[in-house]
Amino acid sequence: MYRRIFSAAIVAAALLIAYGCGGGSGSDSVRSGTHGASRVHAADGVVGANGLRTVSYHGVEFDVPADWPVYDLAADPTTCVRFDQHAVFLGQPGANMSCPATVIGRAEAVLVEPVDDASTSDVAAASAQVTATSVNGLPAQVADGGTVTNEVEATFPTAGVSATLTYQDSDSTAQQILQSFRAVAR
Repeated sequence: MYRRIFSAAIVAAALLIAYGCGGGSGSDSVRSGTHGASRVHAADGVVGANGLRTVSYHGVEFDVPADWPVYDLAADPTTCVRFDQHAVFLGQPGANMSCPATVIGRAEAVLVEPVDDASTSDVAAASAQVTATSVNGLPAQVADGGTVTNEVEATFPTAGVSATLTYQDSDSTAQQILQSFRAVAR
């Protein structure tokens, strides 16, 4: 009996190592649910002394932890937008995302996607607690929480983008990223 349990444990450990589910920094582009995904490389932002790098997208830039992978959804529409692992997703999620059957939990993650003028009121519709504010001179509509827990939604109408920032226990990283949004100097 113990031999079977031991054998099963060895097989499970080997599978975890083989498929990259054993933890780590998450800096590889071959990860559960993102295999083959187009990753935006670190050239998109220089790592600062604070351990953050700047990501630019669609007229805005923002700072994220340097070890988070950044995925370009336009380059690979099958990339699964997963809020259970640290990552930045840029673009609109595809209709045919290649996602695992189950996704458990929440982690700090960011989805930034373009919006048109008609959909900038989507944030207001999602939550009764929308705050009109300015982030680094960029007008924003921010809904904290709303009908979904552990999530901050922000729309930047003049830039034409929205951001979904998720978190597990504390929204401190989500708020730090949100407060770093700024218009790209032209």
